[in-house]
Amino acid sequence: MELSPAAGKILGMLMAYAVSSLGLLLAYYNYRKRIVKADVIFTRTARWIIGSVVATVIGASILGAAAVGREGQGPLDALRDNWVGIVVPVAIFAFSFWMTWLLYRHFVGGKE
Repeated sequence: MELSPAAGKILGMLMAYAVSSLGLLLAYYNYRKRIVKADVIFTRTARWIIGSVVATVIGASILGAAAVGREGQGPLDALRDNWVGIVVPVAIFAFSFWMTWLLYRHFVGGKE
């Protein structure tokens, strides 16, 4: 499967947006913990919303990859043929998430 240059740019922008959102989320976490000194950082509803958004984005990515499959293929066959197109962006995001979390932990001095 070939990815058009426009689709590649859109995918790159979406991954950059996801990592930027993570940075903002960590900044908010740091603000609530250190400045406000809040006991509860995220309410149960906030955690549910964050989890729902993450699950929706992952599900939409997988279904979108399946929809781009070759004509005459079922969605599962398309997923098997396009597994690299799913695994690589997820690996890039996971690495970015991990590095951002490690940097956050480093700059707060390892304190929670």
